[in-house]
Amino acid sequence: MVEKSFKKIIVSLKEQSVTAFDGEKLFHRCECVSGDSDHPTPKGTFEISRKEHPYRSKKYDVQMDYAQFFHGGVALHQYHGPAPWFVLRAGRSITDAIGSHGCVRLQESDAKLLYNWTTRTTDKKRGTKVEVK
Repeated sequence: MVEKSFKKIIVSLKEQSVTAFDGEKLFHRCECVSGDSDHPTPKGTFEISRKEHPYRSKKYDVQMDYAQFFHGGVALHQYHGPAPWFVLRAGRSITDAIGSHGCVRLQESDAKLLYNWTTRTTDKKRGTKVEVK
């Protein structure tokens, strides 16, 4: 019996990383910046329910290209902020200084790669699993 492959993304808040698996095989690993202490990224197991590109947040009026929503308005998406990415990654405490409002920010190449790889929930299939811990 052949085991069915499944896609899963693990977001590590402690490591500020995203790791994507296709079954047991590593697909991709990258850095991220998650929510700040006032707007933490929700922990738990979710599914990609909606994908939008391009996308602009109506609530915060910010660009969120390659957005993959997994918990209400919380998404994995491209970082479009004013500071260069290396500034965001200067240290673990940086998340509180310039963290998101709960979303998981990614560099453009990582956001695009994951966007094209994942599936969203439809009437006939489950979306890619997103586990935030």
